[in-house]
Amino acid sequence: MPKMEGFLIKKRFMTTEHDYITHEKVYNFKFQPPISSGTYSKIRWKAFKLALDLNLVIEKEEEKGD
Repeated sequence: MPKMEGFLIKKRFMTTEHDYITHEKVYNFKFQPPISSGTYSKIRWKAFKLALDLNLVIEKEEEKGD
């Protein structure tokens, strides 16, 4: 996996705090030097496509209401 895409996946989605970390926090504070939101979007899209190709995507089951 390319370095930038792997870094993004680890810092945004593979942490115990993934529900609380925003995309803005990742591209402004985790990437050194910080990157623009446009660059982040391109890297995120590539990372998402790679994750789908490698079957790394786990879909959450929808909760059924009572």
